[in-house]
Amino acid sequence: MGKGQDFCRGQIALRGNKPVLILALDGALCLVAKMYPPRTARHRSDIDLSETPLLLRNTIVRAADLLRCRVVDLRPMADGALGVGEGILLRVESAARREMECQASEQLPAGALRSTWRAPRWGSCGRKIGGVPSE
Repeated sequence: MGKGQDFCRGQIALRGNKPVLILALDGALCLVAKMYPPRTARHRSDIDLSETPLLLRNTIVRAADLLRCRVVDLRPMADGALGVGEGILLRVESAARREMECQASEQLPAGALRSTWRAPRWGSCGRKIGGVPSE
């Protein structure tokens, strides 16, 4: 693997000095997800890579940090030998879709979506039980 490197979906590459997971390739561009060491502060879109090869055991993929970059900006990691299976790629893609939906709903103005949780109204004593209905 050298100049004119051919990358494939699911391969681990380096962008700068940081590892990334290649999710999709489109000619000279590719969609990648950033990889991080495990932290105590977890994000809702973190995917744990504990069932992957030994070198990736202590790594998480954050599906919220998707980047579109050029293929020439990537370098192979471990001579292109590191990669993940299709099952993990599907988990990362579904987490990315969920994250995009959550971010889109968070961008809506207040009151655009009705919350499922309703707090008690001020001055309300709750539902009246028994007795004559009030007017």
